[in-house]
Amino acid sequence: MKKTKKIFIILLVLNFIYSCNSDENNLDHQSSNFYALTVGNSWEYNYYLRENATNNFLPTPVTETVDITETIVLNNKTYYNFKHIVNGNDGNYSSLPSNGERNYVLRDSLGFLIDETGLIKYNNSNNNEYFVDQMNDELSYYLKLSDMDNNIITNAGSFMCYDNHYYLKDGDGNQSNSLDHIYREIGKGEILRTMSFASQNEHFAEKRLESYSTQ
Repeated sequence: MKKTKKIFIILLVLNFIYSCNSDENNLDHQSSNFYALTVGNSWEYNYYLRENATNNFLPTPVTETVDITETIVLNNKTYYNFKHIVNGNDGNYSSLPSNGERNYVLRDSLGFLIDETGLIKYNNSNNNEYFVDQMNDELSYYLKLSDMDNNIITNAGSFMCYDNHYYLKDGDGNQSNSLDHIYREIGKGEILRTMSFASQNEHFAEKRLESYSTQ
C-alpha cells in the first residue's frame, strides 16, 4: 500500500535498562532500576543507514544525545524528563529525525515504561502483545517482548539485551512486513534500535549507542 510505505516506524519512544544474571545468561526482570531512571544519566547515539550495494550499515553525521534532566510529578506520579537533542541532519536524511530538541516524560509502572498518557513504550515483564499507539485510520502499532536475549555490540561495548519487537497491524489483525527492534540492557539504557518502512522486510537504519554515563 502506498500509504503504508510512507510510514516510518521510527521508534521515538525511549530508553533504558539492565545488567545480566550470570546464571545461564538469564536476565533479571526484578532489577530495582531496570530503565536506568536516574537524573544525570546520559547517552550518545549515532544513526547508521543501510548501503544497498553492500548491505552494510554506514555511519551518518546524524547524532542524538539523551539526558535525564529532572523529575516531574504529574497526578501524584513521578516521571523522568528525557531531553533528546538531534544534530547533524542537514536535510539530506529525510528518513532520520530532524535537528532539534525534544522532551519526553516517562516512568516505570510494574515493568512497563510508560508516558504521561499511559501509553506503553517498553515492556520487560512478560511476552504478551501490547498496544502502543494508533498510527492512522488503518494501522495500529504494537510491541512484544522477545523470549530470547541478545548480545549486541556497538562502539560503546558489548551488552546482553532484552529485545522488544515493534510492528503494525491493520484492522483485520494482519501484520505489516516490517519488524523493528529496541534492545536494552538493565541499568544501561537503550543500546540499539532499528528503523523500517512499513512495507519492507529489512530495516533501513539503526540508531546505535556510542557512549553513555549511568549511575
